[in-house]
Amino acid sequence: MIYIQLSNRAKVEMGQTLHLGDAARLIAPSGAENLPLPCPEEQGVWKLEAIAVTRALRKAYPQEAITLLGADICYVHRVRSSARDLTRPLRTAAAFLILCIGGALGLAWFHSDVDMPQAQYAVYEALTGEEPASAGLITIPYALGVALGVAVFYALPARSATTPLEVKLTEYQEDMEKTEGRDIE
Repeated sequence: MIYIQLSNRAKVEMGQTLHLGDAARLIAPSGAENLPLPCPEEQGVWKLEAIAVTRALRKAYPQEAITLLGADICYVHRVRSSARDLTRPLRTAAAFLILCIGGALGLAWFHSDVDMPQAQYAVYEALTGEEPASAGLITIPYALGVALGVAVFYALPARSATTPLEVKLTEYQEDMEKTEGRDIE
């Protein structure tokens, strides 16, 4: 008896063979995870259907009963070797820099719109009863607090918490695979 549960997605580098163990979890005779599956050599997203997996298993193990569990399609991402992508750190740094500059500009424009220095002076005067001698007494702690708050909120989420960004990225990934996925056969 062979039990197969197809993964939602698998990643295979160009030039490598797609094996059953790459695309599914299984309970099967030893060596079944090394069974080659059909997959074009072109880069892209390919739909590996359960019927193609069943056909390959039927050829290799004609006497075994096959039980499929879970999804009936595995999206196979045929990608370039990750060792060749030397521009990734540079692209990541550029995206980070653009996001930081955009965030800083947005925050600055918001503060200008709501006249934040005047509001900070008013809060300081309400708390202490006197006017501040310097804008630095208010601005520096405020800026550090904003930076710390952003860092804690975005960079240090709880390990078990699922963020809204992760949910949207998962939805995007699934939509992209359904739209872009091409049939193997």
